[in-house]
Amino acid sequence: MTAAQTLVDPASFDRFAAEYDRFVSLLPGQNTSWIAGLGLTGERAIDVGCGPGHATERLAEDFDYVLGVDLSEPMIDLARAKRSRPNLEYRVADLFAVDDDGFDLVYSHTMMHHLPDYRAGLVQLKSLVRPGGTVALIDNVCDRYPTPPRRVYTWGAVLGFPRQLKRIGWRDAWFELRFWHSKPWLEHLLSDVYLSRAQFRELYDSVFPGAQYDDLGFALAMRWTDERTG
Repeated sequence: MTAAQTLVDPASFDRFAAEYDRFVSLLPGQNTSWIAGLGLTGERAIDVGCGPGHATERLAEDFDYVLGVDLSEPMIDLARAKRSRPNLEYRVADLFAVDDDGFDLVYSHTMMHHLPDYRAGLVQLKSLVRPGGTVALIDNVCDRYPTPPRRVYTWGAVLGFPRQLKRIGWRDAWFELRFWHSKPWLEHLLSDVYLSRAQFRELYDSVFPGAQYDDLGFALAMRWTDERTG
């Protein structure tokens, strides 16, 4: 893919990396609370599709070494600049190019639906976990339609504006409202295709038999432990 193609790719985060980072910062815990609540610890963890590193930084509190990978170079640049720690490594890389030694935790947050072959991505993630390790994945789901229409986001942002105004103040609430209505972000959202909850469970069960699930409202979260012994 050429640089020009990347710039117009609606699925790419490159066009709004800084704005997305600020947007996520206004949603404390959304990218970290579920995984932190599992209480997992160990030597090595990987955050696939790490974006600007919010969850990666949190994982560094519980693991000796954490690798964050993302296709977006601007996102990785932000992560390195804002969320660097001695035990963190950030890398611009495709999921299928990762061939590091196994991890005690393989984590990904709302990235899987961007892959052209969703099941192959799950199989690749499973291949990265050590015996006894955990795969913990979150991805968006929608039972009503695979791609929610524009109005779901724009009307939702308008209706939620008074609540956000009280929660985060005028400046950040106004930024958030404008971000929800921005052309690059809406183009990205309208390029997404989500699984239904039933499809999600069927697909994940086929790769991770015996998986456990938590419904987060906008997404389903799955956790699975590799029962092999080292």
